[in-house]
Parts: sequence; structure tokens; C-alpha cells
Amino acid sequence: MPRRRHTIRLPGLAQLVAIQRQHPWAGSLLAMAAFFSLVALVLTAVLYTTWESGELNLRAGQIADRTVKAPRTATFESKLLTEQARKEAYDDARNIVLVHDPLIATAQLEALNRLLAQVETIRAERGGDLAAATQKAQAALEGLTADDAQLLVSVSDASWLRIEAEARRLLMAVMDGEVRPENVAAAKESLFGLADPSLTSTERRLAITLARPFIRANVQVDEERTKAAREAAAKQVEPVLITVQAGQVIVRDGDVVTPEVIEKLEYFGLLTPRQSWQQFIGLLGILALITAGLTFSLHRFLRHTRQMRQLLLIAVMVVASVSLGRLVLPHPELRYMFPIASAIMLLAILLDFRIAAITAAFTSLYLGAVAGLSYEITLFAFVSSLAGAAVIWRAERTVTFLWSGLAVAAATGTTALLFELVDSRVAAAQAVTFLVYAAVNGALSASLCFLSFSLLGRLLGITTHLQLLELAHPNQPLLARLAREAPGTYHHSLVVSNLAEAAAEVVGGDPLLTRVAVLYHDIGKVIRPTFFVENQANRTNVHETLDPRTSVQLIKEHVSDGVRLARKARLPKPIVDVIQQHHGTSLIRYFYSKALASGEPVDEAEFRYPGPKPQTKEAGVILLADSVEATVRAAAQSGKLYEDAAEGEAARPGSKLEELVDRIIRERLEDGQLDECDLTLRQVGEIRRVFLSILEGIYHPRIEYPELVRQPGRYPAVEETTAPAMAEAD
Repeated sequence: MPRRRHTIRLPGLAQLVAIQRQHPWAGSLLAMAAFFSLVALVLTAVLYTTWESGELNLRAGQIADRTVKAPRTATFESKLLTEQARKEAYDDARNIVLVHDPLIATAQLEALNRLLAQVETIRAERGGDLAAATQKAQAALEGLTADDAQLLVSVSDASWLRIEAEARRLLMAVMDGEVRPENVAAAKESLFGLADPSLTSTERRLAITLARPFIRANVQVDEERTKAAREAAAKQVEPVLITVQAGQVIVRDGDVVTPEVIEKLEYFGLLTPRQSWQQFIGLLGILALITAGLTFSLHRFLRHTRQMRQLLLIAVMVVASVSLGRLVLPHPELRYMFPIASAIMLLAILLDFRIAAITAAFTSLYLGAVAGLSYEITLFAFVSSLAGAAVIWRAERTVTFLWSGLAVAAATGTTALLFELVDSRVAAAQAVTFLVYAAVNGALSASLCFLSFSLLGRLLGITTHLQLLELAHPNQPLLARLAREAPGTYHHSLVVSNLAEAAAEVVGGDPLLTRVAVLYHDIGKVIRPTFFVENQANRTNVHETLDPRTSVQLIKEHVSDGVRLARKARLPKPIVDVIQQHHGTSLIRYFYSKALASGEPVDEAEFRYPGPKPQTKEAGVILLADSVEATVRAAAQSGKLYEDAAEGEAARPGSKLEELVDRIIRERLEDGQLDECDLTLRQVGEIRRVFLSILEGIYHPRIEYPELVRQPGRYPAVEETTAPAMAEAD
């Protein structure tokens, strides 16, 4: 027979919606404003104190007034050195293209012939006046000495013929080759070695004297081809790359500032005095935007984090991470060892994974901004932090810290290697170095988280999963005392813990905190255990002899007694809060009705718990689970839970269980007990569904076992008609 799908039937739904108004967070806006102001002001102070504006207004030729080091490792093109190399290649003499002109040699030979003809004429007309002829010869050839001119005029005709011929031969011997402009003097000197040794020394000297003035360069520069060759040579020069290591001195105090130094300072952005404070304001604005985004995210999506202590923890983690990152991240050799993940892991284990994930995203943006708008830093910080938080946030054993450290190391190493692959710079030795950096990061992150989470949790009153698991152990003094002195209450707490834990999980609460808080919620009953019906087995109910006001006072005191015992045992504040809030300000109906029946004037406030009402999802769930379990158990014990069944059918809780659960939830909603927690009507419906599912399993009807029929000589047997029923029961 298929099960019917039950829907919640709560009359007056419109009125209940109006009753369940949004939780009035009294100081939420003030808390978020304080969070924004704290983070923004501290980061501004950190940025200001570490800002190296310095007014580096240096010029080439000046004396440096400080030592300046490179802020990071970089390889870049030196435009200055590249230009120098290209200029040297352009001016190289090998780029000059020369063209040989044979007509120059012919022209020079013709000029020499004219001189020789003129000297021949002077020789023919010399007559007896040798001095006049010598003057004419000296005038015909500039630079000719008086002695040589006299010899030219006075030598014999045979000697003159030999001198003429030798002068022509020497000129053509030199001019037939290439005579560059820079080699003209050397060509003239070479005449001495080319002269015919068979001639007399006088004849050789006079022939050389006649030929020398006519030797000139017979090659010309091809301007177009030379320019093209120079430009081609300059283009072939590769850009000159220089590498500057992080921390390397660019210029020392007292050194002369060279153009090369200026170029390095400009590349690293250290010579920007006019833009320095503009950059400061711009970076400050970026940090303010990131802070606003973080604040809005916490305000919009994570309402339960608005408690000041939790916001303070987030602020401290963010500020500490960014402040240390500002100092460490500019050093490449320390970058991948920076344990940013430890802060995010602490938030995950102390608060919640969602808080840690959102804080990781914005903290990564912070670090990328303060490290020179580095996308590499942003991605590395986010991936490593998220990996560590994902592993650690449900830590229930100390070995989880080891696994989280390995996760951080793996994420860090992978991110570093991927960026190196993108830059095509990966070598085997470098890959090993990055893996070592990643391992150090993982070890530091896990160690810092392990050493500080317990201390921070105690200082800020935040309970961790490890603490909760320890408190849930039955050998805890208060739980052992409860089980020993109030066993009915202890069993009730176990059942309620199952209900509340499952319900807390479906509404997004903390199931473990809910379960442990339920175990302690009625701990105050150990003071007077017999005053509560679940501990009155085979005893007379003492309240039958007491007036309603006395009884209700004794009942209410289990809350204050529980708070006192919990604080004495140093239980975490969330558990103490649940003890104080698990009844809210509910009306103790039994004794209120009894007081009304007496006919005396009754003040309803006397019969209500002191409260406060539940302030968290977990406390709201516990209030409902406690009320529902107690009511259903009472109905089951009185036989009012089960429906009347037809003959041959087993009795089932059916709609009566549903009616009881709906009535309790409706009464708590109408009474306003859930007004101050984050539970919505949709979530209340989910809680109801979980309660019904578990309670139907607990209070399903049991069949009556048949009486065994023994037969002589055989094993005990069961009547055949009862066997199927027994099998079903088993």
C-alpha cells in the first residue's frame, strides 16, 4: 500500500507569515560598518608605512643619494644598449659600398701626358738660358723643387725619354688597381718600390716626382647601396636583453648615475615621482573596493557571521595576511612559501567553509593588488587556500591537519608549475625548487593552523568540531552524571539529539553542534531529577502535592541550574546559549491550566520560561525537537498516539503523529518562539518532514509475539498461523 504524501496543514498561514518577521539584527549595520572601517583603516596604515615613494628624481650624471635594489627578478630589453649596438653596426666601415671608375686612370694619364709635353716644349726652347727654362718647368708642376726642375731641363734626350716612359708606367701601374681615398698616400709611397731598378737613381727619382701628383682615388662611394647596407646591418642586431635579479643593487649610494641605471629604474617604475602618490591613491581605492565587496558578501550571504567576535576574527585574518604579504610577496624566492592558506584554514575550522571560501577569494584579490597587481599571486593564494579549507573544515581528527597540509602543497606546486609552463621557463631543477617551496608552504600552513586554532577558539569563544567531539563522549563528567542520576532525561536527550541533528542538517545549521548541545540541554535536571516525569519510574509524581506556582518554579529552575553547571564545567558558549534558550519563553501549559482551574488570579508571565528565545537556527531546531519528542512520547505512553485499526491490522501512528507534530510547531510559531532565529517557514516545513520520518521509525507499533507451543520429543514449535507475523516482526 503506497504511503500518502503528507503536507503541513497549519491554519492561519497568512497570520503566521506576519508573525515570522525577519530577525531584527539590532546592530548588524553598525557591526558591518565597524568591520569595513577596521579593515580599511588598518590596510591604509599598512600601505602607507610600506609605500616607498622616495621621490627618486635622479638624472644621468648625478650622484645617487641612496642605494636602490631591484624589487623583483626581471628580464627585459635594454633600449639604450640595443640602440648603441645598432649604431655601431650602422657605422661599421664594412657597410660602405665602393665602385671602381676606370675613366679616372685614363684622365690622370692624359693629365700626365700634357705635363710631359709641356716639359718637352720647355726643353726644346731652353737654348742657353737654363735658369729661365728651370723656372718654367718648376711653374708647370706644382711642388717641383728647383733642383729637380733643373735636372728635367738639363738631362740628355735619351735619359728624358726613359724618365717619360717610366713616369707613365708608374702611374698606370698604380691607377690600374683600386685606390681608395684613405689609401692615396700609401699608393704614392708604393711608387718607390715599383720603379725600374735598371734606371739610374736620378731617373727613378724624377719619374716618381712626375707621376706622384697624378695618383688619386679611383673608387667612389655608392651612397644608395651604402645606406641600404647600413640599415640592413642595424636591423640584424638582436635586442639586447638584460636580467636583473630580485634584490640586486641597481645603483649604490655615492655612485654616478649612468643612463643604464636610469633605464633600469624606469623599468621597475622607481622613477615616477609625479605619479607615485597617484599610484598610492589608486591602489588604496582598489583595496577599498575589495573591502566593500567582502563586507557586502558577509552582510548579504552569511548573516550568522555578524557577531562581532566572528567579524573580528575575519578582520584579523585578512589584515594579518595582507600585511605579511605586502612584505613577503615582492621576494620571488619567498612567494610560494607564504602560508596564506593557514588564515583561511583557521576560518574554515573555527567558523564555516562558506565564510572561509568567500574570505579566501577577497584576500587573494588583496594580495594580488599589494604585490603589483599580480594575477599569479591572486590565483596561487586562492587555489591553495581553498584546497586547505576544503580538507580541514570538518576536522574531526588531528590527522586531518596533515591531509590539509598535503592539499595546500599540491595546490601550490601545481599552480607554480602551470605558470612556469605558460612562461616556457620550466627546467627540471626549477621544478624541484617549486615543489620544495610548495612542501614548505603546506607544512607551515598546517602547523600554524594546528597550533593556533584551539587558542583562538578559546579567546573568541568559538567552538571547534574537535572540541565538540570531545564533549560528546559519554565519559564526560556532566554526561556521565546525567546518565547515572537522571537516566530518563539522558534517554530523552539521545532521542532529541537524533531529531535535531537531522533537522539542523537540512536547514543549513551545524549538525554536530546541534547534537552536542542537545546532549547537555537538560543537564540542569540532575539537581532534582525526580521532579521530572521521565525520571519518575515507579514513583509518585511529587507535583501532585505541590501548588502550581511552586511546581512551575521548580521546573523553570532546571534551565538556570543547567546554565550554572555548564559554566562551571567551562562548556563552550554556544552550548550554554542552547541550554538557556531551548525552551525560549514558552508557556508551561500543564501547570498554567492547573492554576487556572483553581480559580485564583493567574499571571501568565509566572508560568513562562525566562528565555531568551532561540537566537540561532540550531537553538530553534532544538526547541522544536525537544517539544515534539516530549509530546509524542507522552502520547505514545498514554496510548493516544496510535489510530484504531480494523480487525487483523496493526495499529499505526498515522495521522495522529502528524497532527501532534503540526500542533506543536504551530503553537511555537504562534507563540513567537522562532521570531529571533533565522528559520523560515520553508525550513520549518523541512524540519517537520524530518521529524515525522524519524518519529514514525521510533514509534512504529510492535506486534504481539505469540505463545510458543511445545510438543513432546520435538524442538519448541510455533503455530503455523503466527509464523508469517513473526517473520515480519524480525
